Amino acid sequence: MSVTTYGTADLLGVQTRLPQPEGFWMRFFPRVYTSEAEKIMFDELGEEDRRLAPFVAPMAQGRVLRELGYTTSSFRPAYLKPKHIVHPQKLLSRRAGEAMGGELSISDRRAAVVADMLLTQRQMIERRWDWMCAQALMFGSVTVEGEDYASQVVNFGRDASLTYTLSGDARWTVGATPNPLEDIRVARTNGYQRGSYPVNTIVMGLGAYSAFNRNADVRALLARDVRNGDSSFRAASLNAGEPYSYEGTVRGEGGQGGFDLWTFQGTFRDDAGNSQTVLNTNDVIGIGSPDGVRAFGAILDMDSLAAVPMFPKMWPNQDPSVEYVMTQSAPLMVPLRPNSTFRIRVG
Repeated sequence: MSVTTYGTADLLGVQTRLPQPEGFWMRFFPRVYTSEAEKIMFDELGEEDRRLAPFVAPMAQGRVLRELGYTTSSFRPAYLKPKHIVHPQKLLSRRAGEAMGGELSISDRRAAVVADMLLTQRQMIERRWDWMCAQALMFGSVTVEGEDYASQVVNFGRDASLTYTLSGDARWTVGATPNPLEDIRVARTNGYQRGSYPVNTIVMGLGAYSAFNRNADVRALLARDVRNGDSSFRAASLNAGEPYSYEGTVRGEGGQGGFDLWTFQGTFRDDAGNSQTVLNTNDVIGIGSPDGVRAFGAILDMDSLAAVPMFPKMWPNQDPSVEYVMTQSAPLMVPLRPNSTFRIRVG
C-alpha cells in the first residue's frame, strides 16, 4: 500500500482543530503579531509624558514642546522545532484504548498517530510560550538559550526598582515584623508611578501566599466571593487540575484600590527531565497593563508560505523508511509596558 504524506494545508488544518488550551501567563499577552522578517523589532517608549500644559499670555505664541523619544530593539528569535518519527511498526501495533486484535485500519491508525504527535508538539510549544510570558512578567526580561543557540538576554527595559528581595525582619516567611499589605502597597505605588497603569492583579507562589494569609490584616480584607459577572478567567481557576487558583479580592478602603489575588504552582520538565517550578514559591508578581504581544518571526523553511505562529510539516525518508513530523515556531513574548509589572521575593 502506497502512503501519501500529509501536506502543509492538511497539517495546518489538524493543528487548528486540535484542542488549544491557553496558559495562565499568556492571558496577559492577548495580541498576536507575525512577521515576514527573520528579526522581531519593537519600540521602547521613554518615560510617560506627564507634563502640564504651560501657561502663556493670551496674545503670546504657543510653546513648542520637545517630543519624547523612543528606542527600537531587534531580536532574532531562537526556533522551537519539536520533531517525531512515524515508524511503520507503529502503524501495525494496536493503539492504547483500541480493541484487542485491533479495530482501526492502518490508514486510520496513521492519521491518529500523526494527530497525537501534532498535539504533543503544540503543547510543548505553547508551554514554552507561556514560560516566556512568565519570565517577561517576573523579571522584565527573557533569557533565551539552547544546545545550539548561544545564551541571549532580551531586556525589555523594566526599571530596576521593580525587582527586589525583602531582607531581615521584613521577610514574610521568617521575619519578625512583616507587613505584607504595606509591602504590596509600596510596590503597586512604585509600579503606577513608573508605568502609569494601576497594578490590579497579584500572583503569589504558595509559600508567599501562606505567609500572606497568616496576617490578621489580610484575613480581614480578603473577600472570597466568585460572583456572577466575574470573568471566565476567574471561573477557569475552579476547574480541577489547574496549576493556578483565584484566591479572592483584597479590597481597598471603601471598596477602592483593591486587587485580585491568584496563586500559581505550575511546573515543567527541563532538558534533563527534572521537574522545575515556573514561579518561585516565595515570589509575589504584580501585573497591571503590560500590553503583552506574542510576536513571531518568519520561519525560514522552503515550505513556509505564510507568517504563522506555528508551522507544521511532514516529509518521508526512504532509507530507513520512516516519516518525520515537525512543528516550528520563532516566538518572542513582548510586554510593551514592562513598568506596569513588578516582582518581590518575600522569603
